[in-house]
Amino acid sequence: MSNTQYSTSAVTAPRRFEYWKEVVCRHCIPAASKPLGDNDFEGQLAVRGLGSLDICTLSASLHYWERTPQHLRSGPDEDLWLGFTRHGYGELEQGGRRAKLSAGSLMLYDASQTFRFSLGGSDIHLVRIPRHLLSFRLPGVEKLTAQVLDDRRPGVVPLREMLLQASATPPGLQNAEISKRFSQTMLDLLVLSLELQDLKKTNAELDLYTRVMNYIRLHLSDPNLTIERIAQAHHVSTRTVTRAFARHQKTPVSVIWQERLQASREAIENGHVRSVSQVALDHGFSDFSHFSHAFRKAFGVAPQTLLRRH
Repeated sequence: MSNTQYSTSAVTAPRRFEYWKEVVCRHCIPAASKPLGDNDFEGQLAVRGLGSLDICTLSASLHYWERTPQHLRSGPDEDLWLGFTRHGYGELEQGGRRAKLSAGSLMLYDASQTFRFSLGGSDIHLVRIPRHLLSFRLPGVEKLTAQVLDDRRPGVVPLREMLLQASATPPGLQNAEISKRFSQTMLDLLVLSLELQDLKKTNAELDLYTRVMNYIRLHLSDPNLTIERIAQAHHVSTRTVTRAFARHQKTPVSVIWQERLQASREAIENGHVRSVSQVALDHGFSDFSHFSHAFRKAFGVAPQTLLRRH
C-alpha cells in the first residue's frame, strides 16, 4: 500500500494554490480551479494505493473545481470517484443534479462528464475507481452521480468505516493480497449501497431541506415560526421535515435559532437597528432577556455591547 504526501507548507504563500492545483490535477482529475476564501490557502494531500483503487485524502481551505468540455477533450479519463467528506463540506453538480455535502456525506462523481465541485474541510477522502469495476455490475452508474447516499440503507455505514480504516493505513493492508481483497470488499459494499438506495426519496428530502432553509430565512421575524408551521407550508409531515434536517446532522429548531441569531448580529453590525429590543423583535425573539443570553453565548459578546460599537 503506497503512500505519497504533499503539503502547501512546502512552498511560499503566493505559490500555494498553484502548487495545490498542480498536485491535485496530477493525482486526481484535470480541471480548472480557484480558491474561494480570502485567507491564505492551505492544503495537505495523501495518496495511497489500495488494491485496484487509489485513495486521495485531503484537508484544505474551501476551493472550487470545474471540469469542462475542454478538459474532457484533452485526454481520456473514464474513472468513477467515490467521495467521503468526513469533516468536509461543499457542493457537487453533475448531470443536472446537485448535492449539498456536509460532514459524513458519501457520493459518486464521474470523470467522463463535466462537473462543478466546491469543497473544503478536513479528512476528505476521494477514491478513484476504474470504471469497468462498477459499470458491468451497475449499468447506468453515470446516472447515480451527485447524489448523497442515504446511510440508513444497508451497506453505507460499513462502507464508510472501511474507508476510514483504509485511510489510516493499518499495517495489515501493507500486504498486497489483503489490500486487494479489502478493496474488493469495499467495492461490493458500494454496489450494494447503490442498489438499495431509494434515490428518488433521498433527493426529495435533500430538495426539501433547501426549500425549508429558504423558507426559514424569509420568515425569521415570525415569532410563531415552528416545525408545524414549516411542515404545513410545505405540505409534508413534521417527521419528514425532521428527517430532511437529520441528513445534515441538524434539527429544525436549532437551525431557526442559529439563523435568527446570525441575522440579528448582521443587522447590528450593518447599522440596521437602533436598540436591542428592535433587533430581537425583528428576528422573532419576544423574550429580550433570553435573546441577550443566547446572543452572548453564541458570539461571546452581549448585543448591547456590539450595538454600542456600531
